[in-house]
Amino acid sequence: MEADSRLQRILERVELVGGIGAPKFGRMCVMSLAAHLAGEPHTDCPASVSPVIRGFAVPINDQMPGPVRQRLKPFAPRLIGTDDGLDAVRTDLLRAALAERLVPRAAARHGTPPDARRPAGAPVHARSWLAGGDLRWRIGRLLEQIRAESDLRPGSDVHAASLAGYLIGLCARAAPDPREAEWYWTEGLGLLDRMCDLGASRRPAGGGVRADRLARLASALPARGRGSVGLRMPAAGPLAARFPGHPVGLGRAFGRS
Repeated sequence: MEADSRLQRILERVELVGGIGAPKFGRMCVMSLAAHLAGEPHTDCPASVSPVIRGFAVPINDQMPGPVRQRLKPFAPRLIGTDDGLDAVRTDLLRAALAERLVPRAAARHGTPPDARRPAGAPVHARSWLAGGDLRWRIGRLLEQIRAESDLRPGSDVHAASLAGYLIGLCARAAPDPREAEWYWTEGLGLLDRMCDLGASRRPAGGGVRADRLARLASALPARGRGSVGLRMPAAGPLAARFPGHPVGLGRAFGRS
C-alpha cells in the first residue's frame, strides 16, 4: 500500500504532454513516464513496453487535449513488461476494433473525399500523400489507407497499431461536439486497457515499480510549486524523428496542452 501511495504521489507531480517532454519540468508523455518507472533512460521508446502498444498509444497521447491526456497516467506502470510476445494477439484486437467499430463510424461521419484517394501507382505508405489538409481530409486519407491495407503484410503489426491510434485521435479532434469526441477517447482508452490486460497475470502488480526507481524519478522532477508552472517544452523533433516509418502530417500535437 505504501508503494502504491508513493507511486500515486509521483504521478500527481507529472503532467502528460504531447512529445517526449522533460522530467526537470515535470512534463512527459505516457511512454517516457513508463520508461522512467521501468528504470530506463529518458526515452519515448522504452524496451520494456510492447511495440504494438507504443504504436497505438503515441499518436493518441500526442493528439489528446491536455486534461484528457492525464487519463493516460494510470497506464504508465501497466505498460511495463508488455514486451511479452503477445503482440500478435494485440494486433488482432486492434484490427477487429478497426473493422467492427472505428472504420464504420468514421466512414459514416466523414466519408472519403474523392481526391483524397491514393494516386494510382503511389505506394500506400507515401508520406507526401498523407501530409497536409484539414482534419476531415486527413481522416479520408487515413480511411483509404486502412482499406488498402486490410490484409497487412507480416511484420506490419506496429504500423496497424499506429493507424488505429491516428484514426481515433483525428476523429476525436474533428468531432462536432464533446460527446462524439469522448466516444473516440473512451474507445482508445478501452483498447489500451485490454492490450495491457493481455499477459498481466504473468507480470508483477503495478508493473513491479521498485522504490529506488520512484526515488530516482522523484529527484528528477521539479519540487512542488517550483519551476514548472507556465513552462512549455519545445517539440522533441518532427514526427519522422520521434516515430520513424509512420505517417506524417496526421495531426501531431507538439506543444498542445
